[in-house]
Amino acid sequence: MLSETRLQPDPLREDTYSFLPVWRRLGLQLVILSAALLLIVLLGVFLQPRLDAQLGRLLSLTTAAMPVVLWLYASVLPEYRVARPRRRLIGVAAVSALTASAIGLPLVQEFFRVQEWLPLQSVFARILGYTLTAGAVDAGLKFAVLRYLIYPQSLRVRGDAIAYAFAGAVGYSGFMNIALIWQLEPTWDTAAIYLLANLTIQLASSLFIALGIVESYFSDAYPLVLPINVLAAALSTGLITALVGGFMSGPLSTAGNTDRPLFAFALLLAAIILTLAAVYFLYSNSERREREAYSSQWN
Repeated sequence: MLSETRLQPDPLREDTYSFLPVWRRLGLQLVILSAALLLIVLLGVFLQPRLDAQLGRLLSLTTAAMPVVLWLYASVLPEYRVARPRRRLIGVAAVSALTASAIGLPLVQEFFRVQEWLPLQSVFARILGYTLTAGAVDAGLKFAVLRYLIYPQSLRVRGDAIAYAFAGAVGYSGFMNIALIWQLEPTWDTAAIYLLANLTIQLASSLFIALGIVESYFSDAYPLVLPINVLAAALSTGLITALVGGFMSGPLSTAGNTDRPLFAFALLLAAIILTLAAVYFLYSNSERREREAYSSQWN
């Protein structure tokens, strides 16, 4: 049976904490960011500007900061205009970035060394390999951050889990983007693809983790629901990571030079849309069940 404290009427719920503001802000940020990055990719494909190496790095680093700046403006600032804001958003993002820096990236690059043996494997081997290495590491670390920073003390409604998961994705991918640009020094348009890829990968896995938290805490689901969602998060990382390289180089069986950026961009947009649609459907279904349980209890 659902906890009574989670079923008490909350006069702020519909105006402040309903799922619509969270999802609308998330969707709006993804639309704006995708449009800006697509413009950069199109400039690179059709105009092929010749940029100085230092200028290209500066533009790439500026582009890498776009998701964080947009998130601060569209997600964090509006929270402080309401009566009871989600105060740990910046903390979750900052700790996620530090976790990626101290544990996530070193494990993937220096311990598993996926860049040395996975790119030339078959597509199925890449999916499995990235799932068991980068996917497991990223999902485990992001879940640990949410578990110890916001679960369950900062969860009041379902939208809280989505908002904090998005914050973790922005922080984790933000560090990954800066590290990638600093290490590889890609061209500006190629950097835009990598930036969208990192955000898509981290957002997809974070939303599955948030869905598991929602089901576990608000719906009193079976204990296996949460670990299953964490596994789904790892699989989403492995799937997107494996496929985006193939789409950028043409064939899915091997990885090569990034000469098909528009194909990769289309794949990433499809991944974002499918992930949002799937998680939103399950999220809405969970909320509908709670409302039905609430109605049946009070009728």
